[in-house]
Amino acid sequence: MKTQYTSLVKIKKQYLDKMELSVSSCHETISVIKKKTVSSYNELQNLEIPQGGDFSLFRQTQDLKQRISDEISFNKYNLQVAENALVQAMQQLKTANIEHEKFKYLETNEIEKFLKALKMKEAKDLDEVALMMFNRKKSD
Repeated sequence: MKTQYTSLVKIKKQYLDKMELSVSSCHETISVIKKKTVSSYNELQNLEIPQGGDFSLFRQTQDLKQRISDEISFNKYNLQVAENALVQAMQQLKTANIEHEKFKYLETNEIEKFLKALKMKEAKDLDEVALMMFNRKKSD
């Protein structure tokens, strides 16, 4: 049954679904960044500093170590950005859920009013038919 709120409920539901996908995407992004960070830490731990050889080999190792450290810092920054985006997405999801529930309630309330009016009309019609039948039997 359609009411004046049906289309709004549908739109709010679509927006709610979109916000749920956004939250899910943020969780996935955070998971990927955490895996990259752990991988970088493992790579840094497993990095072997040469004990002998020429200076260029030592310099290459130090540059690699610096690159991995920079990558870890970058991942930490990205993690912070992703977590902030998650907080914002969660707030939007909460707002979208409230809006959806509000319009859903209004739609349900409107349907209940219509059904109540319909029942009252049916009861009135049945009373009228019963009265007509009573008057008919009385006149016979």
